[in-house]
Amino acid sequence: MWRELEEEALYIGLDLKYFWNLNPKQYQKYLNVYYKKNKKKIRQKDYLNHLLGQYISFAFNNPSRYPEKPFLAEEREELIEMEAEEMEKQAKINTTMLGGVINDS
Repeated sequence: MWRELEEEALYIGLDLKYFWNLNPKQYQKYLNVYYKKNKKKIRQKDYLNHLLGQYISFAFNNPSRYPEKPFLAEEREELIEMEAEEMEKQAKINTTMLGGVINDS
């Protein structure tokens, strides 16, 4: 049975030498991660296709209302701002945990 999985291992990108050094539980982990990654890629493509459909709809039905900026431009700015705030918060937590002092003046 293990020999029959060689093709599947190649399909998911595992080197055969590495494959033969795995045990079944380790191999199953690789499969699970591979399928999760593919599912995520499919969802991303579906989301992008949906956005493309919205752009085409504006361009075809009402060109005067076609957005000047990408739909997600504002969301991206908010995400960047939130990421910076989260990083600063985590840095403060790490500093405190390591016995450092935070000077918020």
